Amino acid sequence: MTVYEIIGSILLIITCVLVTVTVLFQSSSKADGISALSGKSASASAAEAKSNNAKLARMTKVLAIVFFVITLAVYALNIYL
Repeated sequence: MTVYEIIGSILLIITCVLVTVTVLFQSSSKADGISALSGKSASASAAEAKSNNAKLARMTKVLAIVFFVITLAVYALNIYL
């Protein structure tokens, strides 16, 4: 393995963990699962919940794009170097 592959692999693992965590913290329509572990009461405002969900959804999209860019970069560096 080259240095690029090792660094790329480490970045991919970190990105995968971050994507998984952001997906798990998004609340479902039933508001159960791991979102119950966040300590929020059932009487939390709906606007705050929507705001947090919007931030998590945006973060998930950004991390997914970062994941694909890193994957393509490692592949390209592996071919051309």
